[in-house]
Amino acid sequence: MSNEAAGPKARRVCICGSMAFIDDMEALAARLSATGFLVSTPEREESDLHWETLSLEAAVARKADFLNDYFDEIRRSDIVLIANFEKHGIPGYIGANSLMEAACAHALGKPVVYLFPVGEQSCQLEALAISTGVLHGDTARLDGLIG
Repeated sequence: MSNEAAGPKARRVCICGSMAFIDDMEALAARLSATGFLVSTPEREESDLHWETLSLEAAVARKADFLNDYFDEIRRSDIVLIANFEKHGIPGYIGANSLMEAACAHALGKPVVYLFPVGEQSCQLEALAISTGVLHGDTARLDGLIG
């Protein structure tokens, strides 16, 4: 979901993160929008989907649609913010989707910024290798990271 209400100098921020935190990502988007950023968040529909009720083929097709649509949002963005809240007891958690989105942004030459330091997990090295910076929870630092 994209917010187009900001002014002409606004920078585009694409927020990525675990769908378990869609409410938190939308609240983060509202705070950033209030300071002049154009912000995209994942589609709430994805978090409400009952994946286990779909056949594997249907689930793959739906997931591909969500991924492709969000990769397009990343292409249009100036910066990608990974909202890596604590999950599964891991502070700074990065899930498979978030790592894919961060890698997509990196491959497109977009800055990849983490909301919190990347926690100890199997993809920590990869996540850090494509990082442009860490906000340490302070979104006010975001403007300084956009070139």
